[in-house]
Amino acid sequence: MSYKLKIQEQIKKAVSELFGEDNELPNASIERTKTREHGDVATNIAMVLSKPQKRNPIDIAEDIKKNIKIDGGLISHIEIAKPGFINIVVGDYALAESLIEICKQSSGFGFSPPNSKEKVLIEYVSANPTGDMHIGHGRQAVLGSSLVNLLKANGHEVSSEFYINDYGEQIQKLSETSWAIYKKLNNEHYEWKEDFYPEDIILPFVKKILEKTPLFTAKEKLGEIVKDLILESQKELLEKCNVKFDKWFSETGLHKDKKVDETINKLKENNLLYEDEGALWLKAKDMGDVRDRVFIRSDKRPTYLVADIAYHIDKFNRSGNLITIWGADHHGQEVSLKGGLKALGYDDKKLEIIFVQLVSLKKDGQEYKMSKRAGTFVTIKELLDEVGVDAFRYFMIESHTDNRMIFDIDLAKKQDKDNPVYYIQYAHARCCSIFRQISQTDLKINTEELLNQLNQDPTIFMNLFKANNQEYSATKSLILKILDFPDEVVQAGKNRAPNRIANYLKELATDLHGFYTSCRVISKNNDLTKARLGLIYATKITISNGLKILGITAPESM
Repeated sequence: MSYKLKIQEQIKKAVSELFGEDNELPNASIERTKTREHGDVATNIAMVLSKPQKRNPIDIAEDIKKNIKIDGGLISHIEIAKPGFINIVVGDYALAESLIEICKQSSGFGFSPPNSKEKVLIEYVSANPTGDMHIGHGRQAVLGSSLVNLLKANGHEVSSEFYINDYGEQIQKLSETSWAIYKKLNNEHYEWKEDFYPEDIILPFVKKILEKTPLFTAKEKLGEIVKDLILESQKELLEKCNVKFDKWFSETGLHKDKKVDETINKLKENNLLYEDEGALWLKAKDMGDVRDRVFIRSDKRPTYLVADIAYHIDKFNRSGNLITIWGADHHGQEVSLKGGLKALGYDDKKLEIIFVQLVSLKKDGQEYKMSKRAGTFVTIKELLDEVGVDAFRYFMIESHTDNRMIFDIDLAKKQDKDNPVYYIQYAHARCCSIFRQISQTDLKINTEELLNQLNQDPTIFMNLFKANNQEYSATKSLILKILDFPDEVVQAGKNRAPNRIANYLKELATDLHGFYTSCRVISKNNDLTKARLGLIYATKITISNGLKILGITAPESM
């Protein structure tokens, strides 16, 4: 049990003694304070109780304080602050016990038991298999994969999915583009249309195919093979970014399996479609949309909305909770999608759609077009080649999805404290380096034996607090920051905000470097050295677990 839960139990007991166990009493909320002047943690329980008890919150807080045991173990000091906060200083022994728990849990620290919460299916990226993936797809990829890791860390049973848009106009256009390139390579007459996909994107795929199969008679066949090659290249690129999917779902499969037809028939049966000017329309205005939406065009071609509803029905049949990640350009489309699902009896509240804002690049202090193809988008591959995978992932995730982000290429390439991902990774490497240094000293410390002791004996960590004020302050700041990690994981999961973990790790790295500057880890005092090594080990565990959520490596040396 964490020190926060233990303090919460103490407050709950005190409140029950004051107001009686039979009364409906609120749970005490324990929050970390922003400044040390207000203690380590605080609760507003007295203010919550003020209205039902019809008493001044300061008086309630004073009464609660009198009923809490202050012995230096769990709680060493309590102060009351206006308008009724109870500010608490955590006892050293409670912190020592907490560090033992971290060492015991190791790679599981901060994580809930696997599959202890409901199942979630996350679908993200879903780029058309018609060319390169741009940096907007990259942001969605990093967010989605980090969110998968984050929800798993919170105990959810999570599966991930890529929706392959391999049906309709874009695939037809890919076939026609490929066929035109094929004709050109064979010195045959061809018509190049303005809306074809860029030749320099499709050309390498066509050339690769012709090396094995030089002769084609049907453009659809050629287009299908080009699509498969593009899709394979997308898979390889995403895996290079540490992005993997449990399932690649084909839109074509929805049509072949008649699931699109079934969806249309269900909507007709529920009187949710009507004909006008030869087209079939969804009564989207009745579902809260700004206007009705074309469902089947007059030339009998279905719109994206048809397959979207069919696909989400299929997902609901496989998982009760869905998260779909879309680019910002899809804003507004969710109303008809959710409305159609709700009309067919599905709980639209269990479908969460996250919109990811745009990404722009900055270099030499200015927004910069890095693409080799002037005037077109910047690809994931180009950016990866420039900054590397870890920096790519960190910079893509550190800003909340609601914010338009600017990717600073120069900063991402820096190898100093200004670059946050380098700063965090260096902190982890420093922890590992300290343990390597032990073998080079005259100290008789067996690190394997020490790690076993750290799992059992909190008195080892009590030596951390036998220090001067500056050392004590740096030590306690680091410990409290480490112990914030489980709450950060929970809150980041609830808010679908992996960026919270990124920012937490940056703060943790700052506290570690502050501790390292103020406190000599390896000294002639064996007991103090062991205690500080234990704290370094707990820090290493926490950084490693946080980077794991973000899909970023934790190097042992740099």
